[in-house]
Order: sequence, then C-alpha cells, then structure tokens
Amino acid sequence: MNAQTRGAAIVGWGKCLPPATLTNADIATFLDTSDEWIISRTGIRERRVSHVPLGELMYVASARALACAGLEGRQIELIVSGTTSYDDQAPNVASGIQRRIGAEGCAAMDVNTACTSFLYSLSTATAMI
Repeated sequence: MNAQTRGAAIVGWGKCLPPATLTNADIATFLDTSDEWIISRTGIRERRVSHVPLGELMYVASARALACAGLEGRQIELIVSGTTSYDDQAPNVASGIQRRIGAEGCAAMDVNTACTSFLYSLSTATAMI
C-alpha cells in the first residue's frame, strides 16, 4: 500500500492594514497610564484603527494572498477565517470573502479563539484536508 502524506502549506500571503494608528501615548491622554506601563505589561506599542469594515480588509488581504500564490478564487476548496472582530453576527466573515473572491462552492467558516485564532484556523484547515 502506498500511503500519501497530506498537509497544509502557506503558499501565498497578503495583508491589509488600516492607515490610522492609536499609540500608547494617545491612550495616555485619556486614561491614567503611560507608554512604558503598557509596553512592560503587553509589549504593545500601537494598534491599528479602522473605519473600513473588517470584511473589506480581509477581502483585500485575501486577494493579495491569492495573487502571491498564483491562484484564483475558483481553485480554493476551504476558507477558514480567524477573527474575534465581526462586521455582523451573520453571515460569517468567511462567506463574504468566499463570494467576493469567486470561490463559490467551497466551505467557508470563521474560527473565534481570540489571540490564538490564526493557530486554530490553520489547525482546523489542516485537519479538514
């Protein structure tokens, strides 16, 4: 018997960051805190602030990832979105990406596990291959 090993690989990547930032110094103007206090406890120096819906940011990042990988949406069989931020309760974010990249017919789901959403999303996708 000839066993075939299957697994997941990251073959393309894309990002879409909102241009606005909120620094620790900005936060210190309206909360009793400091840049040093926040960094020493969280390591966070700034965070991105968006007035653009999450689905739009994720679509742009997905389109860039497909281009990087040399793939088209119709070639995708599964979309797993890892997020704790949603534009709406339903439908899920992944189904919006599925429609916009032309991946109709593939499974699309969100995984919400806070800071570990990427790891759980990758593990879930790998298990479903």
